[in-house]
Amino acid sequence: MNRQEIQALLLNHKHEIITSLKEYFEEVEPIQEQRVWLKTPEVCEQLSCSPSTICRMRNEGLLPYSLVQGTYYHKQVDVDQMMENGRVN
Repeated sequence: MNRQEIQALLLNHKHEIITSLKEYFEEVEPIQEQRVWLKTPEVCEQLSCSPSTICRMRNEGLLPYSLVQGTYYHKQVDVDQMMENGRVN
């Protein structure tokens, strides 16, 4: 198959090729690296609350945490679990 034949083939099937490529890449979900540990400002953003609210949740034992060199860290699964526990049916 020479170059002209390949070009003619591509032109004839261009729409099919483009559609197939779009479908292929749209099916693949973007890989998002989910962070396991979140700092307080990130939790505040997720929950739309203030740092003092997060502090109160820690003090009341509602939100587990780790303290490393003066920085509080929270697991994403703990934040999700706290929200599930507080859910009203």
